[in-house]
Amino acid sequence: MSYASENIAEALKEARENKGLSQRELSARSGVPQSHISKIESNAVDLRLSSLASLAHALDLELTMIPRKSAPAVRSIVRSTGSHKPQSNNDALRELARAQRALDALPKALHESPAMQTLQRQFQEMNNYRNSLQETDAIRNMRSALEAVENSGGLKSLEKIAKDAQRLRKMLAHSVPSHMSDQPTNRPAYSLDEDDSDG
Repeated sequence: MSYASENIAEALKEARENKGLSQRELSARSGVPQSHISKIESNAVDLRLSSLASLAHALDLELTMIPRKSAPAVRSIVRSTGSHKPQSNNDALRELARAQRALDALPKALHESPAMQTLQRQFQEMNNYRNSLQETDAIRNMRSALEAVENSGGLKSLEKIAKDAQRLRKMLAHSVPSHMSDQPTNRPAYSLDEDDSDG
């Protein structure tokens, strides 16, 4: 396999891992057999253009031919736009994918509950913040709790996890780091609420 093909195979594997996808999940999205994806990533087979196009599309990548002299500038732009995410972001994305799988594996009786629907929505919305997602421990805790739901009270546990997911998604939406979310907020020196009046 040529040096260029090895670089492409490595880039595809990195993009798949950044999205928190298994080879099987990428296969389902792209239509490329999982065994072929494995061979591509391990440099055991020449990569065909049709497979490359399918995999790139499934990974939200664009195939473009550029002049060789422009390649360093393009690579610099790609790095600066965040496609090479920090390791904690990669870990958080993997945990989010695992949490989604744990949610999908819950007993069918829980799938119609409002808590389950809330969790599905929150996980989808967290996916929208994938470039800034850094909360690996919080997501890992949710995943562990989801894996234990069947043994620990079912719906009540699911409702608590849904509230945790809502809180995390709100933090992402407002760019609040998770370590600050547990700190008490400052109270105003006065309030306009009637409940606070002495009368």
